[in-house]
Amino acid sequence: MFSLAVRADIANRQAAVAAALLYDKMEQFRSTPLNDPLWADGADDITYDAKYMRVWQVRGGPLRTVTITIYAENASNRKQSELIRATTLVSGTF
Repeated sequence: MFSLAVRADIANRQAAVAAALLYDKMEQFRSTPLNDPLWADGADDITYDAKYMRVWQVRGGPLRTVTITIYAENASNRKQSELIRATTLVSGTF
């Protein structure tokens, strides 16, 4: 029972961190001009309570889609698992 509670706590913590990382990148896109180099595919690694990888993909021209995905490393098997993904449509104003 205790190990189940610990795993649930870790999963909840990772989900909260993933949501914050996703929101942070969305806000960064929102405040960046459309001609900025940020508007290209990319990724970054973040270490908080675990290792996270944030990946973003930008598709389209004047009307773009931005997809941001957050992965976390599973401590037991060292594999990345997807925690959260969001896609938004972007035009001249976010």
